[in-house]
Amino acid sequence: MKSRPVASWIAGTALGLVLGVLLAKAMYLLAALGNPFALYGWHALIRTIPTEFSFFGGALGFVLGFRAGVKLTGGPVREFLDALSLPFCLLIALLRFGTLFLDAVGLGEFRRLGLPYVEDGSPLAFFPLGIQDKWGDWWLAVGFLEALVALGCAVYALIRRKAYAHTPSLLFLRCCVILCTGQVVLEFLHNAGTVSYFVHTEQAFAALFLLVTTIIAARRIGKRNAGIAPWKYPALLLVFAAVNGLVQFWMDKPYWVLSLLPEAAGNWLSGHLNLVGFMLLFLSALAMGATALRAVSRAYPAGGDQQA
Repeated sequence: MKSRPVASWIAGTALGLVLGVLLAKAMYLLAALGNPFALYGWHALIRTIPTEFSFFGGALGFVLGFRAGVKLTGGPVREFLDALSLPFCLLIALLRFGTLFLDAVGLGEFRRLGLPYVEDGSPLAFFPLGIQDKWGDWWLAVGFLEALVALGCAVYALIRRKAYAHTPSLLFLRCCVILCTGQVVLEFLHNAGTVSYFVHTEQAFAALFLLVTTIIAARRIGKRNAGIAPWKYPALLLVFAAVNGLVQFWMDKPYWVLSLLPEAAGNWLSGHLNLVGFMLLFLSALAMGATALRAVSRAYPAGGDQQA
């Protein structure tokens, strides 16, 4: 770190927390298409209901505020972002795990994974994988799965910090791609959240981040390699995102596909709809993340360009 690292950390964290809260509320209101204003008027801006904040917006706001604070204090922004990678992932893990204690915010249904009904005595009926409500029903602890993804990303940041040391901000960018890829999958499992038609808006935000990151990477690659070849990455990501969206539409309204199949195949698929659908969602999201990571690696080769 170059100049006043302590001041940069303090200013970045303080601004990050403030902007994180503001953007979490703003992106929720955007995702809700302004409906909270129709219900609560301007009071919608100051309501502190957990479901009325965007987790993605909070994370994005924190990063933007952190960057601004570091820049204002004269710190090297890219190096500070890489230093933030590990604590940022740990913070995400802690917050995700904390959603398990905010009513239904961090919970989902086991059936969305294609699993049978979970009751007492089931191998899946244990904390923290499952949460039992006051009526004795078991719910999937999605927040725990999200925390595991963030913890895995923290381990990745710890192991790879030296490998990307010569390309500042690359480690942080790759961690963000991994986190958003996991969220494209896991957001689908949530009971609570803002849903536009059949797509969870938090899932759409994460997918949009992957797309924008890939487009920026493609433009960077294009400066070194003329032609349309670099644009295969955003094109592929759009295809995989479309597959993900179509699968969710199919799971929401399955009959238009089932009616086209032979009766035996349609009956089998109807009985395994959630399992097959979730596996397709998982594979398409994994393909989105792999495409974004590949584009980022091509755009910012480790040990190469110092201006990444």
